[in-house]
Amino acid sequence: MQSLRILAVASVLVGVVISGVSLAQTDVEPIVVIEVGDPIDQRLIDAVVGSLTSEVAHAFILKIDSPGVSSGDIQRLYDAVVAARAPVISWIGPNPAVAYGGSALLANHADLRSGAPGSSVGYLEPLVHRGPEPVTSRQGDDPEAFAQTVAALADSIVVVGDDGAIVPGFVDRLDPALGQLIVSVDGTVVERDGMVFTLSTARTETIEGQEVIVQTRPVKFTETGLLDRFLRLGANPETAFLFLVFGLAFAVFEFYAAGSGLMAFVAALSLVLSGYGIATLPIWWPAVVMTLAGVALLVWGFVLNRTDWRAFAGTALMVGGGLTFTTTRPQYPPSVWLVLVATGAAVVFIWYSLTTVVRGRFATPTIGREELIGMRCLVVETLDPFGVVAVDGARWQATADRGVEIGAGAGVEIVGVTGLLLEVDPVQWRPDEKSP
Repeated sequence: MQSLRILAVASVLVGVVISGVSLAQTDVEPIVVIEVGDPIDQRLIDAVVGSLTSEVAHAFILKIDSPGVSSGDIQRLYDAVVAARAPVISWIGPNPAVAYGGSALLANHADLRSGAPGSSVGYLEPLVHRGPEPVTSRQGDDPEAFAQTVAALADSIVVVGDDGAIVPGFVDRLDPALGQLIVSVDGTVVERDGMVFTLSTARTETIEGQEVIVQTRPVKFTETGLLDRFLRLGANPETAFLFLVFGLAFAVFEFYAAGSGLMAFVAALSLVLSGYGIATLPIWWPAVVMTLAGVALLVWGFVLNRTDWRAFAGTALMVGGGLTFTTTRPQYPPSVWLVLVATGAAVVFIWYSLTTVVRGRFATPTIGREELIGMRCLVVETLDPFGVVAVDGARWQATADRGVEIGAGAGVEIVGVTGLLLEVDPVQWRPDEKSP
């Protein structure tokens, strides 16, 4: 009898658990937030489309802060928004987020369109800088008002929330924060593709005698892949310029300083990021030529050890190239301050850091490398087998030719030169003895 009671209780518990699991599966569909930031390119388009088509969600929120579409097939993203299996909400925020060009039209394709006060919408032409023009039907609750808005925003912007302003068809409601948006859409009915969705995102609870609204849905933020995040570091005009300048400067350092290879690795990474930006942004190619010429003039002046017209012309060319690096005006021109910082850093690096390292550690103005062979000098840092020797007051990296350890203060003879590395053998020699 006791065993039957236990079995009955167990059956009830299993039923409760199963019911709970079923309820949880139908009630915990999250609000999926997809961030659409920086210039939109094909990689970001593919990532957002992947989230819209693969994520299980009660609703999607496109969190938009993008100055436009630099390249790619944006129509594919518009189609994915329209075909999503759950309602799509666009939110241009937080303040001072922007939605220009094709990113503004992305907001237009959502079922609900919101924006934070202080955010901006506009510069609708061009919709795409490099890529096919989207063929899409633009939506608006009032077609006439929407058409007027589109015409007005072709080459201008509207700041959302100024005097309560909205932008019909792009921002139809104001929500200062993402959490407020999620709570405020509770109970909203959305119709799409003949289906009706009722958003359930909050409930009212009484806490200490006061009624409060509590969010009931978990929020899931999607992320792009690590490779996408790395490459998109160069997706802005100013960062593409910065990485190009830094990559060239580090490559010059590696060439003249004959380092361990670390600078070559950093230069390669910088040039890869710059190359990604150049491949996806609408580049003004004369600006790239100006940037390369500017770096070349700086290096030329460094080699000649002259601070003359080369230094000033090189700096001017780099600044001019950086400020005109892309044709993205007025949506997102290169950042002036970042161009100036990148140029200044490159000038200081080449004229101070590179000069200090190359001339202070390795170079000598009186001796050619071919003439070094056969000379005798002193070890100033123990060769084990690598170290440093002093040749006529100049410090050179050196290695013991036969792999033996040679202590500081010992005399050595130069038997070979590989790049900027001296190969030496130990000899009996005094500092006051004239070198052969």
